[in-house]
Amino acid sequence: MSRAIVVIGAGPAGIAAAIAAAEAGARVTLVSDEPAGGRANWHSMGPSKIWLAAVEAYEQAVGALAMGLTVEAVPPQGELVLARIRDLSARWSTRQAEALSLAGVEWLDGFASFDGPGQVKVQDRAGLATEPLRPDAVILATGSVPQFTDILRPDGERVLATRFAGKLEEIPRDVVVIGGGATGAEFAYLFDSLGAEVTWMLDERAVLPEYPPEASALLVEALDRRGVRRVVGPATRVDRGGRGVVVIGQDGKRYAAHTAFLAMGRVPALTGLAIETIGLAPRSDGTLWTDGYGRTEAADVYAVGDVAGPPMLANYGEAQGRVAGLHAAGLPVSGFRPECVVHAVYTSPQIAKVGDAEGVAGIGHPGRIIRVRVPFHAGLHALLHPGTGWLELVLERPEGRIIGGWAVGPTAADSLAPIALAIRLRATAEQMAEVAPAVPTASELPFMAAREAVRVNGDIDAPTRQ
Repeated sequence: MSRAIVVIGAGPAGIAAAIAAAEAGARVTLVSDEPAGGRANWHSMGPSKIWLAAVEAYEQAVGALAMGLTVEAVPPQGELVLARIRDLSARWSTRQAEALSLAGVEWLDGFASFDGPGQVKVQDRAGLATEPLRPDAVILATGSVPQFTDILRPDGERVLATRFAGKLEEIPRDVVVIGGGATGAEFAYLFDSLGAEVTWMLDERAVLPEYPPEASALLVEALDRRGVRRVVGPATRVDRGGRGVVVIGQDGKRYAAHTAFLAMGRVPALTGLAIETIGLAPRSDGTLWTDGYGRTEAADVYAVGDVAGPPMLANYGEAQGRVAGLHAAGLPVSGFRPECVVHAVYTSPQIAKVGDAEGVAGIGHPGRIIRVRVPFHAGLHALLHPGTGWLELVLERPEGRIIGGWAVGPTAADSLAPIALAIRLRATAEQMAEVAPAVPTASELPFMAAREAVRVNGDIDAPTRQ
């Protein structure tokens, strides 16, 4: 008999889990108080990436002269971009709802919470409860919410956060961006590209601490050239004053601007789920412990996506959701492989990494790690689409097995997908060198790096050569 599964949350992780479980033969009910796509589609990732796509198109138009074209470049207009956000968010939500329906997932609109082990209570918007659900397994995919404090909190007018990207009708003349992570970097770049004067306030972790320092340095250099003002030292307070805001730094210095933008991280959205009734408690950082299949410490309860902890990325959550959905449905499945997830920051230049990008496997083992770097201009694609940067392939001796990579520059995120696959297949540099991607494409670089690794390190792959 097929298993009954309840998925709570309709963001990327929840949808991936629901479809995977349903296609594996389970009877799946997805409960959500938001339309398909969740906060990621309607309030955070979707709107911000549409803004970034508009800026990218504008900058391509500005640079068209270098390609022999004459294009009248007009900066993105708020009202037109917002209309596009509404349109694309609705279209993507419709596609996801259709995918759920085609997979046989039952949609239940409401607020879900636990009512003891093995029982889920669902209330509608009027607070009326439906008949309790008694599934064989529950998959929590409720996502995350921005992390604010009492004195650093958005008001939707002068103090903004990602959820207001879909309501940004006018571009502020000057803005203070608070936070040096991926969201802070993307919005510092975005506001600067839209013509605002940007002050970027960073805490002790500086810019993109989770990425290789060289990549962060190239982004900092690029934003410095564009005129972004960096301030080292966290913000402690934002005051409304006159027609704008005043941001107070830890050292007491004051930074006046029209708008402040808060990008200080996110925390799991677990409020109202009553997880204590099933014996669950979040860890000190607010996340739930999970194993490689997404199982929590409560029997038959899984957690995927942002509730399972960082990195809080849509594709990370989708990959976790698929594994949890298949496992909950009773199918044999290999565990979640975080080393195969590409992390990306959509600035200019782009920054991306996958796997053991910093060669951690080689710590304490001199000579174990091989690094091969190729510049973006080494490929024909880069000559047709100018830009600076490089891709670095990370391999492990003695076989030259590919364990990671990172890139900074145009199309950095796209260029790492072949490396992610190579990591999953435990491929070697020589095996990757035998592949011939289309030329010119962004995928040229990792294969060029593999061929360079074989050329420079002739002793690798010896056991596999025939």
